[in-house]
Amino acid sequence: MRGAGGTRPQEEEEESVFISMADMTISFLFVIMILLAFFASQFTDPDTVPRSQYDELLKQENVMEKELRQVQTIVESSDLKVSDDVQAMKDELEDLRRRLAVPDAPNQMEVYNNRVSETRRALLTSLKKQIDDEIRGVNVSISANFESLQFSGDGLFETNVDVPTVAGSLRVSKIAEILDRNLGCYSLGPRKRFSPDCNPGYAVIDSLQVEGHTDDRGADILNMRLSANRASSVYSLMTSQRPDLVKFTNRTAQPVLSVAGFGKGRPIQSNTTDTGKDANRRIDLRFIMAVPAKEADISAIKNALTEVPR
Repeated sequence: MRGAGGTRPQEEEEESVFISMADMTISFLFVIMILLAFFASQFTDPDTVPRSQYDELLKQENVMEKELRQVQTIVESSDLKVSDDVQAMKDELEDLRRRLAVPDAPNQMEVYNNRVSETRRALLTSLKKQIDDEIRGVNVSISANFESLQFSGDGLFETNVDVPTVAGSLRVSKIAEILDRNLGCYSLGPRKRFSPDCNPGYAVIDSLQVEGHTDDRGADILNMRLSANRASSVYSLMTSQRPDLVKFTNRTAQPVLSVAGFGKGRPIQSNTTDTGKDANRRIDLRFIMAVPAKEADISAIKNALTEVPR
């Protein structure tokens, strides 16, 4: 009788150990699944990551799917007594499978910033074409990063002189006219003239810097002062010819037009030749665009552009 009576507790103990081991095994597998699901969620498109990373991701995803099927087989087994923890794991498993089946939504910040970059590139390309067509003898190029228009020397400034030459002054006046008729689509304020046709990315200029640069002759301090004075001279000439340029504003209601001097620190050609030195005695117009800090800012920027003034 004693022997027969001791069998049931022993069976219950073995069954309890089996369930505990099963719970531990499933818990471990779920940790792996959640980690893999997290990493998989970081990459969704082969065009946005290197191909080698995308291929590796596909391998991991296949392994993950296999492991998910194995875990599902275990937790759905009719032989396994389902504890509360195991049921919670089953629910988590189903949630993971649903999330893996639905592609992640695109990152709205990344999408917006890419469209702004494309819009700025199109704006600079259009401005360069207008300048080339309308101003004889100007030497304007677009920077490698598509952030600025670069007006190389070519007689724009004489050595150690911070006021443009006569020919340079005529060119600056014409550049001011071209800017005046284009900036309204990309800025705010009383002269805002937004249209999706000219600004499909809903880009807003935060600052249009008139930047002065020098060649490498002379002391650093003198070159910094010279470059700043050159930028100020161009700014003054542009705003005297087109006073309403200062009415183009950014999101904080400040004029987008501003001034900066960089001395000899940002050459675009070698200073070992006269041609290079002349190119480096230049003015850049750098277009700095508004960058949203959070997704809600995107809607705020679009609303600011499309809002009809009262």
